[in-house]
Amino acid sequence: MTDTDRPDTPETEDATLEDRRPVDTGVQPSGQPAALTADHADHELSVQTRSQRQLIVRRFLQHRLAMVSLFVLVLLVVGSLVGGSLWTYDYAEQLPTFNEPPTWEHPMGIDDIGRDLMAKVLRGAQRSVQVALLVAFLSTTVGTIIGAIAGFYRGIVDSILMRITDLFLVIPSLAVFLLLARIVGGGWFQLALIIAAFFWMPLARIVRAEVLSLREKEYVEAARALGASDARIIVRHLLPNAIGSIIVNATIVVAVAILAETSLSYLGLGIAAPDTSLGLLVSEGQAAFKTRPHLFYWPGFLIIIIALSVNFVGDGLRDAFDPRQKRVRQ
Repeated sequence: MTDTDRPDTPETEDATLEDRRPVDTGVQPSGQPAALTADHADHELSVQTRSQRQLIVRRFLQHRLAMVSLFVLVLLVVGSLVGGSLWTYDYAEQLPTFNEPPTWEHPMGIDDIGRDLMAKVLRGAQRSVQVALLVAFLSTTVGTIIGAIAGFYRGIVDSILMRITDLFLVIPSLAVFLLLARIVGGGWFQLALIIAAFFWMPLARIVRAEVLSLREKEYVEAARALGASDARIIVRHLLPNAIGSIIVNATIVVAVAILAETSLSYLGLGIAAPDTSLGLLVSEGQAAFKTRPHLFYWPGFLIIIIALSVNFVGDGLRDAFDPRQKRVRQ
């Protein structure tokens, strides 16, 4: 009996099936290795988990209007703080010419007593920015401390602090500004203290609400179980999780403080001569609004640009601290 006539046995059937199986060469029909294709697919579908700080920075950098406003704001702040010392003329220097329109030598013109308006605007912006930054720092610090203590301890402490906050909220702040500004004089530091005394209340209520919700979290209970003090829990665990609301409110305070300083100086109860501010320059230039509008427009335009830039930066920070986005797909 030949091999061709031999009947199929189970062993021969298994061998035939084994011969007919495709050989795994590790190469896909497209010509790419299987491992490479799998890695590429994993890379396409991978989701990278980022830290909260990375998400905040990434979202803020993607906010174009906020980035442009931040650049303009930094340029204005740096220019106002150091520009006066770099400019050719001093804000108090009297020149031999009067009421000159803008020229190459005097880009903003000369006022009616012979002072370079560019030097005065730089000095006024410096004082206005100093007042705004000091008000933001003081009001943010006081509001954060009062709100954190009230929200953490609750009970009688919360009741007392919130009633004090409500009392400051119902006081007519403008009338108090006018009264205190007339009493303490026209220094920029005293003016900043007066404004900051009535700007901390909204942040205190915001921080209190944040702390009331955060104090019941598991990590706070764990820190308390490990023996952490109340101050450590507030500083290390509660306030860092409320930092978004604090930063956004601080940017809003900067813009409002500049407008408040401008209003008081415009009314003659803010920064007084021989020093100057943007509000005082607007007040001095309103008399020549029709004949020499450049005396009025330049400081007014700078006030608007600073206020808008701060508000747009605040909008970008608010969107950046939005907690709804947790992961970024590559």
